[in-house]
Amino acid sequence: MKSEQATDRSFLPDEEASPKDAGLKPTARWLAYKHLLVAVVIGVLALSILWLFVIRQQGKQADATLATAADVRVYETPIANGLQLSGMGEQIGKIDRGLASISDRLDQGFEAEQSQSVEVQNQLSEISGDIQTIEATIADQRETNQALGQQIDAAISRLDSFIEASRASKTVERKPAAGHKPRPVKRPPFNLDAIDLWDDHSYVAISQGGRVAFLKTGEQHSGWTVIRIDRLNGAVELRGPAGQFHSVTLPR
Repeated sequence: MKSEQATDRSFLPDEEASPKDAGLKPTARWLAYKHLLVAVVIGVLALSILWLFVIRQQGKQADATLATAADVRVYETPIANGLQLSGMGEQIGKIDRGLASISDRLDQGFEAEQSQSVEVQNQLSEISGDIQTIEATIADQRETNQALGQQIDAAISRLDSFIEASRASKTVERKPAAGHKPRPVKRPPFNLDAIDLWDDHSYVAISQGGRVAFLKTGEQHSGWTVIRIDRLNGAVELRGPAGQFHSVTLPR
């Protein structure tokens, strides 16, 4: 009481304060405030403990209500407790609905993943089938190319054989009549047309009776043998059946 009176007096004007209160130290005021704060804290703790006790009692009443069936007697509760229980029921219902919504979303997500995995597997199967088809087509194309290559090689071989046969063909020589020797002919019975180069070999093109032949050095036609072919100068030398020589310079 003395401390309270001292505190009350400290708030009075300086003219009305007693000499005893004038000498009051600040430490006493701080202790008074400290006691007041401690009292407030203790009050808050007491209210919290009381509130927790009330909530536990309400929880016990709710458990008892849920555990009992129609045969259990219903006890009368205060109106405030009933409202609080109904509020708790609504919150529990909201929680249940939220859990159900989450469960539905999870189920939908699992179903979507399963359907997507099935679609991916189907697409992979289609791609695998397409790859196999492409590989088979490539294999068939390779076989076709090999067959075509063989046919082309055979055609080239036949063409080369035909060219060689045409070059090696000779005109049948007529035998002179018996009893006298013919006079040696100074010129061959064919025309010298041009000089060509095939496969690094020089050939002279000749024509006779509408037929064309190609002769290289050492070959003969109508008894005339090609002795020399000078492709750079366009000169051709022939030797006849009687040993006579004939030289021709072709225009380039």
